[in-house]
Amino acid sequence: MRCQPNFFGAIATSLIVFVSTPPLWAELPPALKISQQDLNSLPQMASLIYVSPLANSNGDGSPNNPYPSITAAIASKPIAGTVIQLNQGLYSVQNGEIFPIRLPAGVTLRSEPSIKGVNTIISGSGKFISPSFASQNITILANDDVRIEGVSVTNPETRGTALWVESGKRVSILNNTFINSNREGIFLTGSANTVISDNIFKKNGANGMSAVGSSTGEIRNNTFEDTGFGIAIGQRSQVMVSNNNIINNVDGIIISNLAAPTLRNNLISDNKRNGIAILKDRKGYPTPDLGTSGNLGKNIFRNNLGQDLNNNSGVTQVAVGNELNPKKVTGKIAFVGDAPATPAPEIAVTPLPMARVVPPTVSAINPTDIEITRSPQPNLPAPISLPRALPPSQNSILIDSLPAVPPIITNNPSRLTAPPVTPAIVPTVTSPSASPQEILIDRDPVPMAPPRAFVNQPVRRSPITSPKPAAQPIPIIPESIAAPIPSQVNFNPRIAALVPLPASESAPYLVVIASNDEATLSRVRSAVPDAKLIPSRFGNIIKVQGYPDRDRAEVLRIIMKSEIGLDARVVHENSL
Repeated sequence: MRCQPNFFGAIATSLIVFVSTPPLWAELPPALKISQQDLNSLPQMASLIYVSPLANSNGDGSPNNPYPSITAAIASKPIAGTVIQLNQGLYSVQNGEIFPIRLPAGVTLRSEPSIKGVNTIISGSGKFISPSFASQNITILANDDVRIEGVSVTNPETRGTALWVESGKRVSILNNTFINSNREGIFLTGSANTVISDNIFKKNGANGMSAVGSSTGEIRNNTFEDTGFGIAIGQRSQVMVSNNNIINNVDGIIISNLAAPTLRNNLISDNKRNGIAILKDRKGYPTPDLGTSGNLGKNIFRNNLGQDLNNNSGVTQVAVGNELNPKKVTGKIAFVGDAPATPAPEIAVTPLPMARVVPPTVSAINPTDIEITRSPQPNLPAPISLPRALPPSQNSILIDSLPAVPPIITNNPSRLTAPPVTPAIVPTVTSPSASPQEILIDRDPVPMAPPRAFVNQPVRRSPITSPKPAAQPIPIIPESIAAPIPSQVNFNPRIAALVPLPASESAPYLVVIASNDEATLSRVRSAVPDAKLIPSRFGNIIKVQGYPDRDRAEVLRIIMKSEIGLDARVVHENSL
């Protein structure tokens, strides 16, 4: 008698072909590499643990008995791949936190990415001895392969930084709020390599974020507002800055030392002095990429009180394809060119300090007389030619203010259901040594008047509120056609908040369930409303969600198993 083909056996065989497919990062840490023989044992290798600031002090990390603090969760020695899921509330020394919170390699710290963590606040500070910058006051230290999603972080301590990344590799900081820190929201140094995406940086004392050392990675789709410098880039940093809203700061972006960042498609608006300021260092530096003839900058400058582009470096900077006011351009700027400025030959020098910037008071700024160094600016020639005007970026969404977000209320008694709050729960502390006349790019705080807010509109997954009538038996259907929603779908916001959000890029790693049963599909949609039936060589199966990297897919697979009781698997799309 001929045996029927085994679905999961065939998939496991197919995974041999795709085990070498590159993930989102070039190399996953050893603990996240999944071989065929490890596939079935993954639940013992990775876990989902829960934390609530109102929990029992003897919590064990289970959904009904969560840990009382992030510190307690880390003390349980979570391995790479573990997700620490935070309930709403305030995480501080009052609930047992010990700062700085040192996140182990490969661990995800997560609360509610869809609302950028406005109801989940981590507030505190502790001493950290940085190999690059000596003693620091920080809230969180991120190790290699750490992922932080859906929390608000604030550090009110003098010269306090919310998140410090010291040479951490493949760090992902997504959908968070960094607010009211005395110094800056994020500091990258050493050889840090990060993706910082879809965050809000607001009312931080000195900078929204700083990127120094030899840091690399992407800073994209964020909002930087109401601070000293929106972004400070110095030393040898080569970060990519794209699709950000940089608004209502003293200066939008400061570039110094030997930095060579790439800037694309940013909205730089309503800053009280310069949109972008390039500071003088040694001969031939800095060398930012502001756009070339083959790769236009598409940065949009609007309503900056001083200069849109202030080049005080002495180096002719190429800036092609940006929308700016030619009367607000200072220094040597070329609006044509096939490449950024060529760096000068590098010579051995002493370690680079962060550049010092001394502005006048905001109220005394004259738009025609802007000074970004201690010495007066030289009289520099006018731009070579008028820049090409470009339409506004489709990635920049401006709204009047950040809306108040109500808490997620569930029937789970262990979940905190606090009244709606804004992240600004800790007043900004101004350093007694800082002068309102002085801004330091090494992050001395500056008092700021709160302007109106421009933020990226948060993306939310809408729960199912009006179920459709029951569908007929499910036939084999094309990939692009979703199955009808079953008649009884009870949306579960608690489980839905745990599901990692998919990225906008391709998603070859699929979480699937070997079933076309209507009741099973209804259970899946209680947490992932977009789940649907897709055809495969085994017949119709349920596609829960897809991801560009396998680690997030494995997290969702574990959630399906532990929270809903369904045997999901992760497969590559080409194996179906």
